[in-house]
Order: sequence, then C-alpha cells, then structure tokens
Amino acid sequence: MVKKLDFTENHLVLEPSAGDGVFIDALLRKHPNTNITAYDLNPKAVNVMSDKYRSFENVNVIESDTLLDTDLDMKVFMGGFYDRIIGNPPYGAWQDYEKRANLKNLYPGFYVKETYTLFLLRCISLLKENGKLTFIIPDTFMNLHMHNNLREYLLLNTKIHEILMIPSKFFPGVNFGYSNLTIITVEKVTEESNLSNVIRIISGLKKVTDIEDITNNERLEKYKIINISQKEVYESIDMAFLIRADNKTRNLINNPQLTLEDLAYCVTGIYTGNNKAYFKALNSEVRNPTKCNIVDKNLIEYDFLQYNNLLNGIKSEKHFIPVTKGNADMYSRKNEWYIDWGEEAVHHYKTDKKARFQNSKYYFKKGIAVPMVKSSKVKANLINNQVFDQSVVGIFPKEEKYLYYLLALLNSDEVNTIIQTINHTANNSANYLKKIPIVLPDSEKDFNHVLDLVKQMINNIKQTNTINTEIQTEINQIFKNLYESAESPAEILS
Repeated sequence: MVKKLDFTENHLVLEPSAGDGVFIDALLRKHPNTNITAYDLNPKAVNVMSDKYRSFENVNVIESDTLLDTDLDMKVFMGGFYDRIIGNPPYGAWQDYEKRANLKNLYPGFYVKETYTLFLLRCISLLKENGKLTFIIPDTFMNLHMHNNLREYLLLNTKIHEILMIPSKFFPGVNFGYSNLTIITVEKVTEESNLSNVIRIISGLKKVTDIEDITNNERLEKYKIINISQKEVYESIDMAFLIRADNKTRNLINNPQLTLEDLAYCVTGIYTGNNKAYFKALNSEVRNPTKCNIVDKNLIEYDFLQYNNLLNGIKSEKHFIPVTKGNADMYSRKNEWYIDWGEEAVHHYKTDKKARFQNSKYYFKKGIAVPMVKSSKVKANLINNQVFDQSVVGIFPKEEKYLYYLLALLNSDEVNTIIQTINHTANNSANYLKKIPIVLPDSEKDFNHVLDLVKQMINNIKQTNTINTEIQTEINQIFKNLYESAESPAEILS
C-alpha cells in the first residue's frame, strides 16, 4: 500500500483511522520527514500515538471523527487538501440513530450503515486533484445494490488504478462469512477522461506472502489478473464489477434478451419472528443451528392442501406442515422442517411486529427454491406446494412449462458462473437472481429434452437418494452450448 501511494516527503498525507499507527510507521520508514496527519475517534488510540510520535514534529495526531470533523469540512470546501491518503477504515461499525441521521444529511443517497463507504467518500473529497488514495476495504462495494451510488461516484470522480482482492483470513481476527477484502488504489480525477482508464484487478492469492509478488511485480503468472476499462464497468448493469466471468458472459449479463425476471417471479418467503418457537425439525440429524425442537409426528399434516383458506391456518390438532427452508439439495428435497400452521400461529405471523407474512400469494404454489446464503455451487430444488421461508428465494414461473427448464438451468455449471459473477458475495437475494440472462433452445424438441432429463433426475433421486452424474453432465453441456452460441434475441416458446 505504501508503494501504491507513490508519495514523497513534499506530500501532505492523511491517515483517517490511524489506530495504533501501523501505516504511519511504514510511511516514516520510507520518508521520515513526510508531513502526516492522523485522525482517530478513540482517545486511547490517540494517547498511544501522541506518545509514540512525540519526537516527530511532522506527525500531527488529532482526536476527532473523520466523518464529522468541521476542520476537514473546510478542507473539502477548498476542493481538497491532501496529496495522499492511506488507511484501513472501520467496516460495519454501529452508528447510533442520531449520528446515522446526521450522516444521511451529509451523505445523501449513500448507504450510511456501512462505515467504510463513508470513509471512502469523505477521503476522496479530501484529496487534491490527482491525489492518490489506497484503502483496505471489503469487496462488497464491487457488486452489491446498496453501493450503486458509491460505484458511480468512484467511476466518475477517480481513476481506479488497481483492486487487489485478498482473503479476509489474511488478517488475524477478521474472517467475513459474506465477503473478502480488497486493497483499492485510486487517483482523484474529475474529468470525463477517467472513463478511458483501465482498471487492474488481481485475485487468486492463497497465502499472505503472495502479496510480496504483487508488490514486487514478480511471478504474476500465478495469479488471475484482469484489465477492464472503467467505461465498461460504468456501462455494466448497476455499474457492477462483473469480474468472475469472461467478456462474452459479461456481455450476456449486461445485454440480456431475456432474464429470469421475465419468466418467473422471484420472491422471499415467510419470517415467523421467532423460528425457535414455530419451526420443528424432523429429527436430531437435521442441521439445526437455531436448536428448534423435534416435531411430534402425530401433529404433522401432510395432506394440508385438502383445507380451504389455508392462508388463515389449519383448525386441527394436526397443524404442523412441511416447509421449504434453506438447504443445499439439487432438484428434489426431503421434508426435514415443519412449521406451525395452526390458526393461532398464522395470526401471529400476520400481526406480530417482528414477523413477516410476505408474498403469501405464492404460498402453496409449485416453484423452485434457491438458498439465500450460497456456497461455491448454487443449488436449486423444487417447492412442492409448500410454504417457503426467508432462508430461500422462491422462484415461481409465470407459465408452468418453464418449471423444470428453470430448475435444470439453476443447477447448471453455466448459470452458477453467471450467478457468482452478478454477485460474488454469499448473499443470493431475489434482486440478483432476477438478472440471470435466460437462453432458450431453438426448438421445442430440445426444450422438451431438458424437461425429460429433469424428470429422470428427480426419479433417480427418489430411488437412490443420489444425483445421477451422467444426467447432470448432459444438462451442463446443453446449457454450455446454449450460452456459448447465444447471440440473437431469445424467443419465448409459444
């Protein structure tokens, strides 16, 4: 990061969240006389640094909130003040409601619950023209919807020189389940010409010492390096960095003729407000992190579709029904979870402030479940006329003939790559799935062949409880061929 900063002793340098001064130490080792200003909100950290740098007249330590400091406000109004900025801003730090309201006024349109984004915005505004910044931040800014405005700001106000993607496990005590980290280096440029800039994105690091290779520009063949134009990112859907795929796949995502949203409704299911009280597991072997009780099998109603007005609950002693809850099965799922669907429970779901009886018109319909939290391989399975909870995205085709086709598609390697490209984090929400480009076969015969393969797969699972690898291989090849040849607008089969 110090090397990427490319600074001299004549530069004014800011460290906006200095902590115990790790960056300052590195800066002083390179240029002992550089003028450095260090901010931190924590009085203990400020005391440590004040003592540590007592003999350095060129290091100014200030106890203040970088995001709200009035002296920094004046420097922003001046059009920037610092030549270089380096830091590791806080991620996901809790803001009290009063401060959050203040930040919303100061940074309108930006996601104020995530502190690193505000530090990034603030510090870019504190840079002089052609000033440089290098930060360690989570990689969520690259794709998530909540950061659309941040991406637009970055793309229009800076040249993004490099994004080095690194596993969070490289840092002791930091290991996100939902994302990794990046070292981003930008130069403040407010001219339109910055869209002609080429962004260098580096990934594939396995161990901490790999960073030395990148720093020294050595053994780069070991890593994945993408050079992508800033303009291409700016013109991408949601201005997202679609870096997990090749140019053809990115083009398919950015210029779809047909998307999953065109063929199906993608929605989130019920939240009980208290899963431990209203969900029951089939047995002790079911993965059960909430530690729900085991269901009394005498209270299970499998023939629940016999009841009228199911959305009002079941008035019977047997009122626990199978529920589609997040798991990683492909094509077909076992009934392992049950929800209390008695009248009193359903009334609770509809009226309790914590509960959400959302998208209820899709309850008890045929659809497809995709787990909200994804693994390296996205897997989809059938919703067989059941209630589904918010741990899955429910996908309900607008025409039933697409049910098995979409089920095959969502279990294919081709679409797994696309989903991971649209959003590389662990979050698999409906709004990301909606963007999946759909390619349909040219002939009804080929379309029906996919349906037949899915039927064979489901029958095999019922009989053997395993995936037929030969069928899955054929499904993968079909969609690989379809997506590789996709150039003309897809037509919906009539």
